Amino acid sequence: MNTFKILSVLLRGLPNTVTLLVASFLLASLLGIGLAWLNLRQNRLTRGVARLYLGLVRGTPPLLMLLLAYYGLPVLLKSVGINVDDWTRLTFGILGLTIGWSAYLSEAFRSAYLAVEPGQLEAARSVGIPDRQSFWRILVPQAAVIALPNIENLLIGLVKATSLVYVIGLYDMYNQATNLSNQTSGVYQLKIFLVLALLYWAIVLLIEWLFRLIRRRYANMIG
Repeated sequence: MNTFKILSVLLRGLPNTVTLLVASFLLASLLGIGLAWLNLRQNRLTRGVARLYLGLVRGTPPLLMLLLAYYGLPVLLKSVGINVDDWTRLTFGILGLTIGWSAYLSEAFRSAYLAVEPGQLEAARSVGIPDRQSFWRILVPQAAVIALPNIENLLIGLVKATSLVYVIGLYDMYNQATNLSNQTSGVYQLKIFLVLALLYWAIVLLIEWLFRLIRRRYANMIG
């Protein structure tokens, strides 16, 4: 079996892999920001809820989180009258990865926010800048730059985690590779998975390039 044939088969799973990656990262980022906000508040109840969620999620393996989302979430939702029979495996895969990565992203956002010198807010107040304006124009941009390396690493980790959706029968690149290997009785197994590794590496290289571009543009803006 030639490399082009292997590549053409594996690329059939690329749309699902990319959809999983982009959708779960965006949703996990939004959820992570909300969790970070709850965790930073002085309210003990909201902080307790956020910390309980973070502890449970970070203590659960991503593979198990996907299984819980696929098998457990429908039971939970049906118990409150929500029918999920028409939900696709892709939807459950996105939900499982979103829940899993939201906790890690939340800590990345929270730690970046805390790393910004708090005295800058006081300095902004002393010259009459409103808190909301100083938050968005002074604190958030600095926190975003501090968080970028962690966010990049987490996104790269999510690329690899997308391969775990094979456990719920979703046809991504990894599932395509496994099926192709089984169809050929494992004769071309090494070649198939080497091609698969190169495809994942290409995605990671693209992510690294995008983050370098973001950092360069931000440096030009403040330069």
